[in-house]
Amino acid sequence: MDSRKILAVIMMASFLTPFSGSALILSLPAIGQEYQVGADTLSWVIESYLITSFLFLLPMGRAADRWGKVRVFEMGNLLFMLFSLLPAVFDSFALLLSARALQGIGSSMIFATSTSILADAYPGKNRGKAMGWMVSVVYAGLSFGPVIGGFMNDGLGWRSLFWFMALYAGLVLVVALKVLKHMAGAAAPAREMPKLSVSLFTENREFTLSCLTAMLNYSATFAISFLLSLYLQSILSISAKTTGFILLAQPVLMMVLSPLAGSLSDRKPAAVLCSLGMSIITVGLIALAAITKMQLLWPVIPSILIIGIGFAFFAAPNNNAIMSSLPRKYYNMASSLLSTMRLGGQVLSMALVTLLLAISWPPLSPVASLSRNISLAFLFFSVLCFLGVIPSLLRQKNKS
Repeated sequence: MDSRKILAVIMMASFLTPFSGSALILSLPAIGQEYQVGADTLSWVIESYLITSFLFLLPMGRAADRWGKVRVFEMGNLLFMLFSLLPAVFDSFALLLSARALQGIGSSMIFATSTSILADAYPGKNRGKAMGWMVSVVYAGLSFGPVIGGFMNDGLGWRSLFWFMALYAGLVLVVALKVLKHMAGAAAPAREMPKLSVSLFTENREFTLSCLTAMLNYSATFAISFLLSLYLQSILSISAKTTGFILLAQPVLMMVLSPLAGSLSDRKPAAVLCSLGMSIITVGLIALAAITKMQLLWPVIPSILIIGIGFAFFAAPNNNAIMSSLPRKYYNMASSLLSTMRLGGQVLSMALVTLLLAISWPPLSPVASLSRNISLAFLFFSVLCFLGVIPSLLRQKNKS
């Protein structure tokens, strides 16, 4: 079993799902203009994908136990490829939403198995480093999504993004069929399917607190790019391309630092690294709350770079802590639960943003009201992120 080739396949798949979301964000105005739908309806292009991904994660983890994680992983890429073709070929907003929801099912199959496959391929001290490389590629998808999406949207139209997703998912499938066929242990279905017991949470405090920390972190951070996209384009009147380049700064730094943070988690306690990371993110969120209230531009990049440093020191160490806290027979379930916490946090983050942006300030102009609500959202998320430090630190106390 060649661990490096397996890591390469997982990295390829890990790029696709964040890219599909971040690339579409800058195409939403064009989609809304073509189908004549408002911002509240357009949000379902993102939400429909997140909700189905969230709902199907645990069932797909069970499916991996029954039929084999590699088979489910490959089927997820196949479904993602097929459902990406629907909005590229047919002209219907309802079909676009349906395709996004179905893409979410394919993504849930990838999410539920990729971390588990990687944990099998790296059972020893290099697991954290491998997790770091996987997280790095996730951030690469977030990084290049807005840039590639902006150029493709302006030059070829938003449907070209779905053609790209279909071709890329097909490429991942072909490579996975060749590389993962040698991973007999991971491909084989489990003889005894482990049950998701309440005792898994009550007796394994490190696992429980790591999952809770992940959900709080993603609840506090997922909407950052959405809020900044609104702030830069709707308040500061910056173009979509320029906005994409500004937002590129954070995930690029996260991509560079994640392998380092993953390697550190093989030697240092995850509780320390994750708590440090979330504390740094909190500082960046407080800065953005002040910046958006004053309607400034130049401090945006330094603030999101601070957040990028913090997130890099959170994600890979926390993933490593979750997978290392359980026996091998629970890897599929742990991978599913990790993704469930992440997507649950993302759904909650968008729901909170929707509520906060709906607050009305009658004496203020629409632009001033939007600016205040964005600032309020960043302030709220900074408090939420700081609260996440508490369960993160408690892991170290319980382990001691």
